[in-house]
Amino acid sequence: ALKEALEDMMSRASSAIVLIVIVVIAALLPPEVHACSTFLVGKGASVDGSLFVTHSDDGEGDPDARLSFIPAADHAPGAFRDVWPDLEDNPRFVGTARGETYLPGRGVPSDAKGTEPIGKIPQVNHTYAYTEGNYGIMNEKQLSIGESTCSGRFVANAKGSGGEALFCVNELSRIAMERCATARCAIRTMGDLATEHGFYGASGSFEGGSETLLIADTSEGWVMHFVPYPETNSAVWVAKRVPDDEVTVVMNMFTIRSVNLKDPENYMYSENIIDVAVKHGLWDPSGKDGVFDFTKAYSDGEYAHKYYSGRRAWGAFRLINPGIELDPNYGDLRIDDPYPWSMKPAKPVSASDLFAWHRDWYQDTPFDMSKGVAAGPWGSPDRFNGGDAEVSIPGSFERSIALHRTTYTHVLQTRGWLPDAIGGITWYGPHAAHGTCFVPVPAGIKKLPAALTIGNATFVDRDSQWWAHRYVHNLAQMKYAYAVEDIRAAQAMWENEGAELVAAVDAKFGGGAASPEEVDVALGMFEAHADKVRAAWWRLGDVIMANYADGFLSKAKTGAPVGYPAWWLEAAGWRQGPEPIPPPKTGRSKIFREGGSLERGARVRRAGSASLASAFRV
Repeated sequence: ALKEALEDMMSRASSAIVLIVIVVIAALLPPEVHACSTFLVGKGASVDGSLFVTHSDDGEGDPDARLSFIPAADHAPGAFRDVWPDLEDNPRFVGTARGETYLPGRGVPSDAKGTEPIGKIPQVNHTYAYTEGNYGIMNEKQLSIGESTCSGRFVANAKGSGGEALFCVNELSRIAMERCATARCAIRTMGDLATEHGFYGASGSFEGGSETLLIADTSEGWVMHFVPYPETNSAVWVAKRVPDDEVTVVMNMFTIRSVNLKDPENYMYSENIIDVAVKHGLWDPSGKDGVFDFTKAYSDGEYAHKYYSGRRAWGAFRLINPGIELDPNYGDLRIDDPYPWSMKPAKPVSASDLFAWHRDWYQDTPFDMSKGVAAGPWGSPDRFNGGDAEVSIPGSFERSIALHRTTYTHVLQTRGWLPDAIGGITWYGPHAAHGTCFVPVPAGIKKLPAALTIGNATFVDRDSQWWAHRYVHNLAQMKYAYAVEDIRAAQAMWENEGAELVAAVDAKFGGGAASPEEVDVALGMFEAHADKVRAAWWRLGDVIMANYADGFLSKAKTGAPVGYPAWWLEAAGWRQGPEPIPPPKTGRSKIFREGGSLERGARVRRAGSASLASAFRV
């Protein structure tokens, strides 16, 4: 008994030690950072002269899925603007300074503690109205921003959190929305604030410690990279203009390479861009390292795993121009520079093209995430991450543009030939792009559709647009290959209706002669459309449940059994399952039923029949 007790104690001790090791290793791993996919389409590359900026806000398990509208405001001379910390989980903000969405009692308890600022800067006389999520999205002048977190060679912490830096990219994007009508103004404003007051990234590690913004107005689009520089509580940054007739992408890694310091039409940068690189040995000006390469100097490469960024960039360029063959494989993405910075599209790009690109999981390629054992029997492209097993088992899955944990995706469309109020369109898709429906929200809106301003991951809210789409996407996992077709049909129907609404408003009010009252009526039509989509998605969830519940297929015929695909049965060990019933040692056992007898071991399956009626064995 003593021996058994000691063995039990040793076993428990070993298990405890393993658990402690796992916890310690997990604690040492870099923190989770948001990982977003972005496109920017020049006005000469689109179907109608629009510029497009996109962004998938790829969060984690407790996202703040709410949009907020911040109205325009006038400010007294000598006023100051609070600077808020980088908070992206729910709630990202509690208070009165950033619209009605964040008021206590909306998504948080009424007695919730208000968010505390970490600093202040002088305020300007007038600030523009804009919409925000985790970042500034679009303002009343059609200024538009998308974001993609990147790695960098330097890391800084926020003021009050172990560092001195005042600005995260979230706050910089909001200030750009408030103060600027053009992309160049936004770049200069954000760059100056970052270098003067210090910049910090989304995480306290090299992974996620730097940032990229894609910025567009009605005339041009730019890509801007930020790197913290804690040595002087500053930042290093660079921006490059996207050619009008091309499309560029950023997938969680810097992309700007050579920088022409004498070309202000196409490049903007911080004054320390070369000095910091030389001081820290990131570039040798003697010629040993060749032409200055911003990405090679300041990026820390891909994070998470090899191909995390580059494979998505390859996947995106294959969508932009399928006729140009690029290699999906490479050595070191930071060093090799295997892909073009931008590319002419095979055909002019529309908003619906960008919806489709954000729904890509490498379909019809060797990396198709709806194929193989990891996709399950019904071809789900979603891969779940985290957990103790990943600490002890080395490996990784492919990362595609489509991602199940996306909080929202927006496709921002700017159109300079129309009044700003209706020229700027935020095509907003809550939750994962491959399960969402993009709805149009015009730049001139005075109040957001209520369904877009609520959504808390802790409880299902049928008034929430985000929850409607999250609910349907998760139900679709029952039989994804079937359910995704139902989702695609609904997407096509409602996104087409949204496009027709935009076209109708353009035709009626595009001349700019409409009264403010008429414009308000038109803007109300967008809210009504969004609410119809929310209701339709909840109905779609009921349809998916009825169609595929309990493993059956109930479309043409209720309760039709479909079992599993043959390849899945092979992979799952079907052949190694329980053996057939052995034959009797003496004679043949039979089952007698009305109309004749059956040999034992034979199978009869009749849809809707639970058993053989009046059967008995002799």
